[in-house]
Amino acid sequence: MADMTLTKKPMDKDAYLEQVHKKKEAFLYAASDPLRLCYHIQPPIGWLNDPNGLCQKDGVYHIYHQYVPFYPKLCSVLWGHVTTRDFIHYQVQEPVNFPDTRWDANGTYSGSAFVKENTIYIYYTGNVRHTDKEYDYITDGREQNTILMTSEDGFHFSKKRLLMQNTDYPSDLSLHVRDPQVFCENGKYYMVQGARDLEARGSALLFESENLIDWSYRLRLETEETFGYMWECPNYLSVDGRQFLIVCPQKMKQEKNRYIKENLCGYFPLQYDFLGEDYQIGAFATLDRGFDFYAPQVFKDEAGRWILLGWMSTPDASYDCEVTMEHGWVHAMTVPRELYVNQKGRLCQRPLEELQRMRTEGLTENFQTGSDFHKTVSACFEWKFTMDKPAEAFELLIRESAVLSYKDSVLCLDLTRCGAGRKTTEVLLSEVYELQILSDTSSLEIFVNGGEETFTTRIYDSMKGLQVAVKKMQGSGKLELYHLTV
Repeated sequence: MADMTLTKKPMDKDAYLEQVHKKKEAFLYAASDPLRLCYHIQPPIGWLNDPNGLCQKDGVYHIYHQYVPFYPKLCSVLWGHVTTRDFIHYQVQEPVNFPDTRWDANGTYSGSAFVKENTIYIYYTGNVRHTDKEYDYITDGREQNTILMTSEDGFHFSKKRLLMQNTDYPSDLSLHVRDPQVFCENGKYYMVQGARDLEARGSALLFESENLIDWSYRLRLETEETFGYMWECPNYLSVDGRQFLIVCPQKMKQEKNRYIKENLCGYFPLQYDFLGEDYQIGAFATLDRGFDFYAPQVFKDEAGRWILLGWMSTPDASYDCEVTMEHGWVHAMTVPRELYVNQKGRLCQRPLEELQRMRTEGLTENFQTGSDFHKTVSACFEWKFTMDKPAEAFELLIRESAVLSYKDSVLCLDLTRCGAGRKTTEVLLSEVYELQILSDTSSLEIFVNGGEETFTTRIYDSMKGLQVAVKKMQGSGKLELYHLTV
């Protein structure tokens, strides 16, 4: 959960429903926004944040998320709820997790789901902020409580149960401990939580349990040198026999071709047998090079796929992330992505196969160096390139004025003319042999080389006279273009 430090008022379900009845016109006004996305999850009104509690039960995918329905008038954060069976058709459900106890009075912060037999276990951070005097809310004045609730259907939940509080975490930590994720390894249950210590050093805490209720501290996963002052939203996963720890390090130094934001998201390769205290943590790799990607969550579905959803925004950005607030809503999620490991050992992302069902009015053409390609498009399209061999250089015009170019081993996305303050982001790549571009009304998601690199961003052009064009191409291969319809 990207921490919000503004004053909030608590809200329970009755208070929420009372406000909904008063805000019918606001819901309709939000729905009329031409920038509303067509195939992404977004709030019906208000502010959407981290995906939470992702799971599949009895064929139904449950997607919970941070939600402030009447933003910018702030209340405590609650959980919105969306369901789907196919990642094409979605239903917005009533919120399920309100800040209605002593342990979460100032917000039901981020958490995860673990499905065992017929029960969904939801673990999350309850935020409490004391206001009786001035606090720094780093070493005093706040509570970060680990809370459990359970459900058999994803809609109705048990009473909340307090599992851990500040005194249960290591004594050298600040009061920033949050975002639990639970998983099973070697027949035992484990939990990771993001943390910040008293010296402003980020890490992930590992806890263990025999019964999913009683947890004991095991060890701390960290780098030798300080790497961000807080690791938010940790996710552990094991894909094709390889272990990874996804984290969001905060307050990183920005570097050209590497880190365009101070709040990042990426992963560490990990080697740990979950038996002793020794582990090896590899070099950090960025999950997404775009302007709008943060706080992803992963889960394994009933088919055994690791699926990722991310928050399509970023905290504390230098550019405008609230363009749509004029219509009373803000932010969205990425498309669902399947995670896999490529031959280089990189953790890669590709759009879920189900999304291909949105393709209509497609065309396929061959291209080669010097060939010309130009087509008028709607705002929702998929554009794909499969190279015969790695391209030497290219320049692609996307939509109205976005440019994706590759030259001298630098892949650059330029949104200077259509990004509401977003300018350029780059990555060094020795070769480019595949591109897949998904466009929605106000978003772009670009998957490079099978998702070894990705660029996720919001885009704000006029949506008039949209087009795609190959302006410069040194290479050959196959080009596909599809209109996307939901």
